[in-house]
Amino acid sequence: MYSKNLSSGILSVILVLIIAFMAFQAYLFSVKYDKEMASHAQNYKIENKIDHYIQKTNNIIQDYFSEYIRGETKEQKPHELSKINKENTQLYTTLYFIALGVLLLTYFFSSKEIFIVSILSAALISWFVGIFAPIMTVEIFKDLPIFGFTIFKYESKGIWSTVEKLWILQNYFLAVVITLFSIAIPIIKTISLYFSVLMKINIKYIDFITKWSMADVFIVSLLLTNLSLSVDEFTNAEVQIAVYFFCTYVVLSILSSYIIIKEREK
Repeated sequence: MYSKNLSSGILSVILVLIIAFMAFQAYLFSVKYDKEMASHAQNYKIENKIDHYIQKTNNIIQDYFSEYIRGETKEQKPHELSKINKENTQLYTTLYFIALGVLLLTYFFSSKEIFIVSILSAALISWFVGIFAPIMTVEIFKDLPIFGFTIFKYESKGIWSTVEKLWILQNYFLAVVITLFSIAIPIIKTISLYFSVLMKINIKYIDFITKWSMADVFIVSLLLTNLSLSVDEFTNAEVQIAVYFFCTYVVLSILSSYIIIKEREK
């Protein structure tokens, strides 16, 4: 039994480390992609394009206008230029979920304590990425005569950055609500579950916190709805990896709570 627990414990630690590495890489590439998109958006803003074309001579303007009419312009959109970082983000996110799936399979041959601790560790990693990575990007654009593809506004939102902005805008109620349900309660719940498993403590308020588990998803849904209200043919709204990681945290948290409660009832 000891050797079995030792081997399953080592395997779980390795899998958690792999999950942490994949999640961290996905987070880094998502941030790089976001910064690159923001930089390109700045270059494609109308004021920068006006300044650029004012500096050109009349002949160059006429040549460019001719190219525009013939449809021969070679200008690339930011989405094409940022393709590599986006693909890397998707790759590491996929590898993260594969490693997480393997970790979940250890349920069938690992001790319940080791399994719960490893799942809670994966949940905490997922929560970190879900809070700090971009959750959605919104871009307002249009193809204009002469200027071509022009971006009027680009915004990248995450849970943490949204809280910061709401606080700066003095919208304290929403800032506190989002902080409570997406940051404070998840941390309190995860730490409590760790103590419950490792120290064999029956923490009674875990049952109460578990009832509020889906409130995390509700808050994220509100954020996504708020950010995508103005989407039309000239607006591109993309969901980013924070949604998947945060929802994964919620699922893992519910799963670990359920197993702990069931084990306690035996």
